[in-house]
Amino acid sequence: MELRGSKYDWAYKTTMVKRDDYERIEKPNTRGKALGGSSSLNYFSWIPGCKPTFDRWEEFGGEEWTWDPLVPYLRKSATYHDDLKLYPEELKKIGGGGPLPISHAELVDELAPFREKIIEAWKSRDLPMSENIYDGEMIGLTHCVDSIYHGVRSSSVYFLKEKPNITILSQVHSKKVIIDAADKVAKGVTIIKPSGEEHSYYAKREVIVAQGVFESPKLLMLSGVGPKKELETHGIDVIVENPHVGQHLLDHPGVPFVLHVKDGFGMDDHLLREGPAHTAAVEQYKKKSTGPVGSGLLELVGFPRIDEYLEKDPHYLQAKKANGGKDPFCPEGQPHFELDFVSMFGSAFQWHYPTPKEGCYTSVVVDLVRPISEPGEVKLNSADPLVQPNINLNFFADELDIIAMREGIRFSYDVLTKGKGFKDIVVGEYPWEMPLDDDKEMRKQILDRVQTAFHPCGTARLSKSSEQGVVDSSLKVHGVKGLRVIDASVIPVIPDCRIQNSVYAIGEKGADAIKEAHKDLY
Repeated sequence: MELRGSKYDWAYKTTMVKRDDYERIEKPNTRGKALGGSSSLNYFSWIPGCKPTFDRWEEFGGEEWTWDPLVPYLRKSATYHDDLKLYPEELKKIGGGGPLPISHAELVDELAPFREKIIEAWKSRDLPMSENIYDGEMIGLTHCVDSIYHGVRSSSVYFLKEKPNITILSQVHSKKVIIDAADKVAKGVTIIKPSGEEHSYYAKREVIVAQGVFESPKLLMLSGVGPKKELETHGIDVIVENPHVGQHLLDHPGVPFVLHVKDGFGMDDHLLREGPAHTAAVEQYKKKSTGPVGSGLLELVGFPRIDEYLEKDPHYLQAKKANGGKDPFCPEGQPHFELDFVSMFGSAFQWHYPTPKEGCYTSVVVDLVRPISEPGEVKLNSADPLVQPNINLNFFADELDIIAMREGIRFSYDVLTKGKGFKDIVVGEYPWEMPLDDDKEMRKQILDRVQTAFHPCGTARLSKSSEQGVVDSSLKVHGVKGLRVIDASVIPVIPDCRIQNSVYAIGEKGADAIKEAHKDLY
């Protein structure tokens, strides 16, 4: 929670919502400024996504980029642990012996009453439970698997252990990829050291760009690859014109809310405030690496469909009819939302609100996983490589997304404030009530409260040609020899959940593509 805004955060300024009737620009778009990138400060969850959504990638990358061929890559990076044998034996399959230790959220003893109340409320609304969300279907409430093991974060730094063939230059910025304008070959990269001194490094084989969804398209544009008008605006010579660089920015809009719950049903005293509970939690972590300090607190995650809520809205019914009678969001049975139930006031989700000085709280984040608004974009603010790019997420450009979010929030409130068990521990809302009975006021609250779920992707997307995107099925940049992009920016259709697992899969598949191209080395 406290890494937001720290020296480990790039703190990107981002336009969240940009409509004719409403514009909001903020700064809370956290990305990891550390070895391991965002894997060093993300929210841990290890979730693959749904088969039909990955199967839509075929349109962009061919059959090799669909669910069945990708499953081994979704599992290759990790080794799954269930030391207490609490979960089905078959879940071992989700870790294929890779360097990244993952495990189910290590259940905090003090949170047993909280978990029981959530599960009781969920079941009382006739909603399903599912521990196996790893075979392409994700509907129900599940115990979360995290990139945590024995109270320690697992980041991509684990891949660097015992790799003397890799040299890391820290605290440098990329200035540009060196591309020969005549033969369109990537020769190397120019970097800027903290002192301002520049160095160029030349590649014998290839240049791999893996700077993430905001910086990879920025670097391509600074290097002369991108939309002609955008490059010319900033005085950059066009080497390869590609209108898709920086476009198709996808992300999940999330709206958080906070419930004040009875004492004993949250971790606020253990983690947020000085006192005996906090002291005990810190000592437990020092001695055993267990307890509240060693937990991400996201022990339960829900993936519901809410058709019966959506179908109360005439605008939604009209859209469904226009879509041939199929749900316009998830026609193939995917969940509409990811619901995160966090047993504490989460400052990373509610940066608008003051942290309460006493009491226990539940933070709920309602993420719309299949938004239908037109994607956003990443453009240049300057030709200076040290200046951050211009990022517009374009959330809620389509009114239907606002309607869906409104109903997702109502669904979540119904589970927690009307569901059996949990309703008995709700004291009130914090810091003010959600106007659940007023569509107009709900719309305003959604536009005001929405934030990124921190799952950006798509800005150098996978494609069959430069008329469709930026990289081919081997993640090579169209029109440039010896240059690949291998990171979340290549994702053409956003998964139905957090994307950490998908990004590792792209890394693994990209690594295999490199090995295939250079068999004499591997």
